[in-house]
Amino acid sequence: MAKIKDIADLTGFSITTVSRVLNQDKNFNVSDETRLKIMATAEKLNYVPLSKRNKTTKKNTTLTIGLVYWYSMAEEITDPYYMSIRLAIENHCQSHHINLQKIYLPLTSFDDISAMNLDGLIALGKYSDEEIQNLQTLTRHLVLVDCYSKHYNIDVVMADLKEATKDIISYLYDLQLKKIGFICGVEKTLDGQELLDIRLTTYINQMSKLKAFHQNNVYLGSFTADSGYEIMSDIIKQGKLLDAYIVASDAMAIGCLKALNENNIKVPDVVSIISYDNISLSQYTIPSLTTIDMNTKHMGETALDLLIERITNDREIAKKVTIPTRLIKRSSSQ
Repeated sequence: MAKIKDIADLTGFSITTVSRVLNQDKNFNVSDETRLKIMATAEKLNYVPLSKRNKTTKKNTTLTIGLVYWYSMAEEITDPYYMSIRLAIENHCQSHHINLQKIYLPLTSFDDISAMNLDGLIALGKYSDEEIQNLQTLTRHLVLVDCYSKHYNIDVVMADLKEATKDIISYLYDLQLKKIGFICGVEKTLDGQELLDIRLTTYINQMSKLKAFHQNNVYLGSFTADSGYEIMSDIIKQGKLLDAYIVASDAMAIGCLKALNENNIKVPDVVSIISYDNISLSQYTIPSLTTIDMNTKHMGETALDLLIERITNDREIAKKVTIPTRLIKRSSSQ
């Protein structure tokens, strides 16, 4: 059976160009001459689009899917949140006897991904609209994890960070801790677009409703322990400690605890710390971290289940799945 790569080799066009033409991408600007040449070659080779191939075939053969991943190994070490989702996907693939191709962007080009002839893709991480559109030209079966898209045909799996942040603020107010700061990392897509963090926007909205929001109580850095350490060290030097800090990741919170411990500032007697992720180390810090359990294992497994369903049933309408979170109360909050 002819593949997209075969058409690309014969026409001299890139695999991405061939894929977008054959998928009738209306947003792809290409000349009529190029489009005609690609379509004529596809017909000559008896190319059959994935959408029209025998659906029962995939039920009786081993699937091969791609995991598009935006984190490097070094980044995983400093912020293991995405690693826990990746491992859940890998283990779930193994239990379902599915071949998994790990694709690290930007080390792998879209042409290289197209040449793999995958049955579907899971994209884990943060991607711009343009990157998502490029991924969709490679396959009709695409699931995004931790990256929202309104697209009608693209599945999404997200943790409910909005409700998680509301739960944290409510919990702190119940403890009579009303001077609350927010420490957050800044994320960018691979093509450099800076992203708004739903945790931060929810914090601003909730604190504003409580008439307790102050811009000076927001601190931005990166999602690493070193960044958390630097931010908290600066806060201590300025003598501006608040009642509590919501920290956007356990990795950052570990750095915050280190700075507080070095300055003999007792947690939670003087200041409370609450973070997100519930990584394995969070229960072993001094004091142990109160944190949001993101259910990362369930996020990864749900993503694969959605992709399998899309492939076997050829489902076209997307599903947007929100995974609930829970607050794990430990010693870093009163």
